[in-house]
Order: sequence, then structure tokens, then C-alpha cells
Amino acid sequence: MVLTDLNLKHSYDSDEDDILNDFYIPVLENSYKYYRLAGFFRSSSLAVAARGIEGLLKNNGEMKLIAGAFLSKKDVDAIKEGTENPQQVIENTMIKDLNDIKDEFVKDHIKALSWMVAKKKLFIKIAIVTDQNGTPFEKDQIEQEGIFHQKIGIFEDIENNRLSFNGSTNESASAWKKNIEDFNVFRQWIEAERPYLETDIKRFHKFWNGEATRTKIIDVPKAIHEKLISLAPSQIKDINLNKWNSIKKIVSKKIELRPYQNEAISNWITNNKLGIFEMATGTGKTFTALGCINEIIKNYKKIVVIISCPYQHLIQQWSREIDKFGILTNKLIADSSNPTWKDELANILVDVSLGYKDKVFVLTTHSTLCSNDFKDIIEQNKDANYCLIGDEVHGLGAEKSRTGLLNQYKFRLGLSATPRRWYDDSGTNTIYEYFGGVVYEFDLWKAINTINPHTGDTFLSPYRYLPRFISLNEVELLNYEKISKSILKMFEQIKTDSAKEEILERLLFQRANIVKNAEEKYQVLENILNDLGVECKYTIIYCSPQQIDRVSEILKRKRIIYSEFTMEQKTKPEEKYSGLSERDYILEKFADGTYHVLIAMKCLDEGVDIPPARKTILLASSGNPREYIQRIGRVIRRYPGKTEAAIFDIIVVPSFKRLSKELRDIESDVFEKELKRYEEIGKNAINNAEALKIIYDLKNENF
Repeated sequence: MVLTDLNLKHSYDSDEDDILNDFYIPVLENSYKYYRLAGFFRSSSLAVAARGIEGLLKNNGEMKLIAGAFLSKKDVDAIKEGTENPQQVIENTMIKDLNDIKDEFVKDHIKALSWMVAKKKLFIKIAIVTDQNGTPFEKDQIEQEGIFHQKIGIFEDIENNRLSFNGSTNESASAWKKNIEDFNVFRQWIEAERPYLETDIKRFHKFWNGEATRTKIIDVPKAIHEKLISLAPSQIKDINLNKWNSIKKIVSKKIELRPYQNEAISNWITNNKLGIFEMATGTGKTFTALGCINEIIKNYKKIVVIISCPYQHLIQQWSREIDKFGILTNKLIADSSNPTWKDELANILVDVSLGYKDKVFVLTTHSTLCSNDFKDIIEQNKDANYCLIGDEVHGLGAEKSRTGLLNQYKFRLGLSATPRRWYDDSGTNTIYEYFGGVVYEFDLWKAINTINPHTGDTFLSPYRYLPRFISLNEVELLNYEKISKSILKMFEQIKTDSAKEEILERLLFQRANIVKNAEEKYQVLENILNDLGVECKYTIIYCSPQQIDRVSEILKRKRIIYSEFTMEQKTKPEEKYSGLSERDYILEKFADGTYHVLIAMKCLDEGVDIPPARKTILLASSGNPREYIQRIGRVIRRYPGKTEAAIFDIIVVPSFKRLSKELRDIESDVFEKELKRYEEIGKNAINNAEALKIIYDLKNENF
């Protein structure tokens, strides 16, 4: 047989195809030349590039392989300082890599490549990407800028028929074994595909011949060449890759939705596939939303689902939940973590338009959703049925974010435990009008009082509410009074209710920094930690940025193992975290008990799943009721061994007695609103009588 005899598709997707057995193996069994532009020059990337290669070996075929240099920041710094040259760094890194191979998949495929090197059937070149001054880029720069981060394969048979593939860039062995891959195929004998094949061939030879701008091509260092030969088996029969040909897709157990989730889906469909789910944290908003998407997939073609999240780390969480739910689809991450998202988004929408792909999930952030680039690409590709899922939908009511709410999104679903925006009626109205209003509610009270028939427990864990009231010290109180008086002066000059509301909001923000960082909070924190003792495990402490250093000092002094979880921790997977992002690694270590305490800020408020968390200490809060609900939601999710949660709320009480009557009236109004929130939290607690008595006593004392 030759390549033209094969029944090949124009595109392959690992969610729908057995790529190894349907593409790589049959194509390589009928090829005599294989040219490959892979990822980095690492054993794992080379092993993936060798998938299905046994047929090429039996044909006595030839392979040419180009891989990008894998240089760390430390390597590049050494090259800049002149203490190392690139070839030596590459040689040292790869020799160590080859000596340390533990993965059997990688080991077997490197053995096959080594046999080809020994028989002079495999020729490898390394691409070193440089800046304008000729300084090599480190691996992170290459990934961020999308330079030499491509995957191209070219095959040629005995009759000189050729075909190429060009697609996704994930070249890790673990990704392939999890079936994460898609690409397009271009065949020489099909006229419409021929120009794309010729482009791929031209691109490969440009690199192979060293003609690419800002890319230096070198031969494999002699020591690596000799090392590969030393790994080669003595006979071809000792190479057995067949055992890897039976890797199949991991099929997730079908998710069974709860009755209230099905009710929410039904309400959304009845409302013309528009609406907001106002559901308490931990009640399964994500799976309920995916249930809605399943309904669309059943009845429509050319589906593009856009999932917009407030933070990048929530995108990875959504991706995992999509896999767990069992929807087989193409997924594209379109945000700043993916430097090539614009081209990828435009290309994948064209594929949908042409019918090459029937359903696509685009995972993005609120900030990218409203960017001009994102909106322009969507608006230029109208031939699809678009669905927008707004996770933590209240975030899309901000003035800039609203611009991302395009009319082109035919189906719309908003998700939030607290969809109303604090002191922003305009933004709230925009969300409600665009998404079609709240079509289903499952609030906190219902979630902690309704029995899950599958488990016999309530859907969310019961909790104890433990408020601790403190006062400002003399200096803090003087500063607070000074700010309040200046705002009061402006407040008295304004007549309209709407303007007064705006001034009241400014009052809240002005007092926030003083209240958040009150000195007495640290002593209360120490007292709580002393009371908890060894039971402080699985605790989250919410701080302001100014409090982190002091809280860290307290935890260090008490020898409590902790980690920070702030915007400083990265969301991109890294080798040093075993393929996880820094944030996911921290959460994993918190879950297994390595870290007893997390010091967190706002990025841990919304949507992040931390079921093992049992206690939270609210050292700093903005006063926004949504923030309270979100933070409580982090610790009341069900988890094996968790019988209840504890919420320690450190609250500053104004010193009403020393305030002027005018200030006292305004401050009383503000604090009375806050007490209503504390009452709401307290009345749903296990210890509601105790918690409410503390609040009512305080209220009677001051009002």
C-alpha cells in the first residue's frame, strides 16, 4: 500500500478519534521518509514524536527531526556571562535527562530512536531561538512568544506521495497518554489541501537548512549522539512498541445530576436558553451549566461555547470539570497564558464554519472576553451557534466588562452565588437584562438544610459562626474620624439620594484600609490560633496585602506550616511542580495536609475548589456581602471526614460614643447594614442562638 490508499480524514481530534491507531500507525507503516518539527529537545518530547514509528523502522525508513533547545533562565544567564556556550549547556542538560528516564513509555520510544541513530536512519538538529543580539531565549520566553512552538509532521511514501499534519503543541508524554491532541491533515493528491502541505514542507526545510530568522540550527552534540547510540538495542526485534498501541481514552464515570440541578436546567431551557443560576458555592453550578450545554449539543450543530472566568486558575478548573462531566470537545484557552490564542481562536472558528469541527469550548477570562481582539474575532465569525457562560457573572457587570456581552451570543447563562453587584445598580441591571434574569435559586440556607439523597448528608457542610468584635486603637480612631469628617462635609452639601449613596460608598472605601488593618486583629488572630492548637490544620486566613507579612511572622513563630495563595503565585504548569501550576500545587499540598494554613487574598474568593478546608479566619474583609458569601463557601463544601466547618469573623465595631451626632448617624447606618449580614450568616449556623445573641447584645448596646 501507499499513502493514497489510506482512508484519512482532514482533521483528527483525540476526543473523537483513536489518533495512534487511526493515523500515526497506518501512515508510518506506509512511509519511507518522516520529517518532524517537534517541541523541545527533551526525552519526553522526542518519545512523543516517535509514536507509531515501528512501521517506519520495518520499512528501513529515514527520519529527520528538529527540536527546540530547552534552556532555563540559569542556563541563559550563564551563556550571557560567557561561562557556558549553548552547545555545552544543551549537552549537559540532555545527557542528564537521558540518564534519568523513569517513564517506561519514554524509555521504550527513546530506545527506538536510538536504534535509528545507530543505523544512520535518524538525523537530529536543534533549533536555538535568539533575540536580535543573538542571545538565546529561555524556554519560558519561547512558550510565551510562540516562537518555534509548533508541531509539524511530513510523510513520504515509495511513490513520492506526501502528506503533512499541523496542529496542537502539547508534546508531553503525559498529555498524549491522556489523549489531548488535535491537528489537520493536508494531502498532496487533494488539490485544495496541496498549498497547505507545501507551506509545511517549506517551513520544515527553512529550519533544517538554517534559513529561519533569529533561529540558529546546530547538529546534535557528539556526546549526546554517542549517548543515544549506547541506548540502542542490538537488534530491531528488541524494540516493542505494540504495548503502547492499546492506550485508549480514559472514559469518565457519567455524572448523575441532582434533582434541583435538572430543575435549573429545565427553567433555563423554558426561558429560551437564557438566565442566571443563583446557587450557593458548592452546590454544583459548573455541572448544572454543563448539563445546559449538553442540551444545546443535542439539538444544534456548529456549537461554540465560551466560558468566561474572573481568574486564570479557574479556567484550568473548568477544563478538568468538562473532562469529568464527559463532554468530548475541542478546548482552547484564550487568555494571556497562551501567546498564540488569537490565531488559534480565529483558526478554530473557521474550522467550525467549514464543518471540520462541530463543537468547541473556548475558556477565557473576563478581561480577555471584553478585549477588542477577542470581540473582533468573534464578530468576524458569525457562522456558529454561540453560547456564553459567565462564571461569577457579577464580574461581567463592571463598566469595561460589559462591552464583552455581545449580541452574537445566542444562548446565555450566568452563574453566581451572589449575582447582584454591591452599590452598582446599573451593572446589576445590565447583567440581569442581558442574561435574562435569575431563573433558579438554591441559596445557602437551602444547601445546608436539604438532604442529598445519594449521601444522606446535607449538600453543604454545617458550620459554626464565631464572631470576634474589636475596636480601633487611639491613632486608628483619630485617622478614621478625620476621613469621616471630610466626607461628612461633602455629604451634607448633596441633596439627591443617588448622590448620597455614592458618598456613602466612598465612606465605606475610605474607612476600609483603617478597619482592615486594625492592630488589635493580630492579637485576636494569635488567640484563635492558640485555641485551635494542632486543630489549625486545613485553615484559610483571609488578609489584606498589608497584613500578609505580619500574619506570616505569627505563623512562623508558632511553627505552623503555611503557604501564601495570592496573585503572585503562577497559574502556568511547570516541571518543578510535577506538571501542575504553582497555585494547583499549593492547593494539592494543602489538601494532603503538607500545608496546614493558607494565607489568602481575593484570588481565593471566587470559584476555587478547596473541599478539605474546614476553618476560615476572616482577618480582613471589604464589607461587600458577596465577599463574605464567597469566603464562607470555600470551607462548607462537603469532604470525607468533614462534619462541620468553623468561621472566625474578626469585626471592627465603631466607637459610637465619641463620634459627633452627624458622624454617629451615618456610621450607625453603615454598621447596621453590616450587622444584618452578620445576622444572616449567624442564623444559618449550628450555633445560631449563641452567635445571634452576641450580635443582638452588640446591637442593643449601640443603637
